[in-house]
Amino acid sequence: MLLSWKDLSVAFKQQLIEKRTKIFGGTKVYVAIIFLWDDYSSATYVKHKKAYGESIGFPVIVFGQNHQAEYDRNQAWKFDDVGIYINQKYDSVWKIMELIRYLNHDNECVGIIIQLPLPEQFVPYKEQLLAAITPQKDLDWLGWVILWLSEIGLVDFIPATPKAVLYLLEQYHLDDFKGKTIVILWQSNIVGKPLTIQCIKRGATVYSCNVNTPPEQIKAIAKMADYIISSTGKVHLIDDSFIRNDKTQIIVDVWYGHIDGKPVGDVHIETIKDKVASYTPVPGGVGPLTVACIFDNVFTLQHYQEVLKPYKL
Repeated sequence: MLLSWKDLSVAFKQQLIEKRTKIFGGTKVYVAIIFLWDDYSSATYVKHKKAYGESIGFPVIVFGQNHQAEYDRNQAWKFDDVGIYINQKYDSVWKIMELIRYLNHDNECVGIIIQLPLPEQFVPYKEQLLAAITPQKDLDWLGWVILWLSEIGLVDFIPATPKAVLYLLEQYHLDDFKGKTIVILWQSNIVGKPLTIQCIKRGATVYSCNVNTPPEQIKAIAKMADYIISSTGKVHLIDDSFIRNDKTQIIVDVWYGHIDGKPVGDVHIETIKDKVASYTPVPGGVGPLTVACIFDNVFTLQHYQEVLKPYKL
């Protein structure tokens, strides 16, 4: 069975539009994305975020791409106060930090995302930049404050990609993890680690693999697993050599890359689709649902505004 976002998209979007109206009404708000280079896959993802946000009433302003950043003066929502930052050249950590400080204190900004991965020159400053985002607007939930608050149970927040995986499985009634075995590849802070925790909370036995796990061990674990969830960024890593071929396993592909300009994922779908019970497509699976869940998390952050207020940066 194909686990497609297309089957769920209309109802989910309507829910977001209704939440937008209920929580913000006619208030002018926007989501900020800091995108510091022209990586093709990331650019595609940012484009989808921008289009989806605007379709549900959340204008998205992209900062950092001087050659692409455009401030549409004809849009219904205008954010003239941020105009000075939009086409600025962000060639130093100091300038990026200045932008983050501005966004932290701009009441019209309701969410901040630093698009990952970062270009090479900013990689050493990744944690510093993520930690600079106030927890009240940390949509990716990657700052140390928000991670700590989540760890001690003060807030209950699921980052967008794990949330998308869980929602997709829930909508197809495949979310009963009790007694099930799940293998998750890899252990990123934005996908693997939080998803592992959520699956454990739901009663699963979880194997969390990383780049140091021997390939043959991964294959052995994957073959005995009920679910394989892959977010390695390695195109077509998962093929039929990882599965049991008994049409009982569920394969979730979280990654989005390209071969010859065509979108592909971690899973070589043609080799596994007739040998498993269910699988997600690329494109059209977890990726677009993740975009929707990003905006759903705007409302989750609003729910926790008072709790997060003492930690505001």
